[in-house]
Amino acid sequence: MEMIPGVTSIDNSKTVTKMADEDSSLGKDDFLKLLIAQLSAQDPLDPMGAQDFSAQLAQFSGLEQMTNVNANLEIIQKLETASQNTSSLNLIGKTVESYGNAFNHSANSSETLSYSLASDAVSVRIDMFDSTGSQVDMIRIDNQGQGKNTASWDGFDKQGNPLPTGTYSYTVKADNQAGGTIAVDTFSSGLVSDVVFGKDETYAIVNGKELPISAIKRVSINQ
Repeated sequence: MEMIPGVTSIDNSKTVTKMADEDSSLGKDDFLKLLIAQLSAQDPLDPMGAQDFSAQLAQFSGLEQMTNVNANLEIIQKLETASQNTSSLNLIGKTVESYGNAFNHSANSSETLSYSLASDAVSVRIDMFDSTGSQVDMIRIDNQGQGKNTASWDGFDKQGNPLPTGTYSYTVKADNQAGGTIAVDTFSSGLVSDVVFGKDETYAIVNGKELPISAIKRVSINQ
C-alpha cells in the first residue's frame, strides 16, 4: 500500500497477536481497541464502508450485551448461594433424614441403622458390608412393626474384632408371618448440630458426620 505523508501505518496483525497472547478471550474493551486501531490504520483514500462499519458496531454492541448478561448471572448466582447458605443454617437443631444405605464409620464407635418397613415383620436380617463389598457382620431382629425402625451396630465384625474407620453399607431383608418378603427403605437420620460451607457443597453435621445438604430428603422439627 502506498504511504500517505503524515499518516502512520499500524501493523494490525502484530496488535492482534499481542492481545491474543495476553488473553485468549477478547472482552468488549479489547474489541473496541481493535476497532480504533483498524480505523486509525485504514487507507484515507479507501476508508471502511458504512455497511462494514455498522457491522463492526453491531458486533461490539452484541459483545457488550453478552458481557453484561454474564455479569448479571454471576451476581444472581452469588445471591442464590447466599440464600441457600442462610436456609441451611435453619437446619441446626432439627432432625433430618437422608435415604441410602452407606455411612462413614469411626473406629471404636457404634452406629444406628435406620429403615422403614412396609408392614409388620416377624424377622429382620441386616447384613453389614465394608467398602469392598465383603460382608463383615450380620444382625437378626424378631418382631418389628410397620414404619420406621432402628437397629444398633457395635462396629465389630463377625469374629468380634473392632472394624477400622471407613465407609460401610447395610442391607435389610424382612419377612412377614406368611414367609413373604416385605419392602424396606433404608435411610439415615439424626440431629443437625452444625453446618459447614464447603467450596462446592454445603454439609450438615449429623451425628458428628458430614452429610451433603443435597442428600437430605426430609426435615423434622423436634417436639
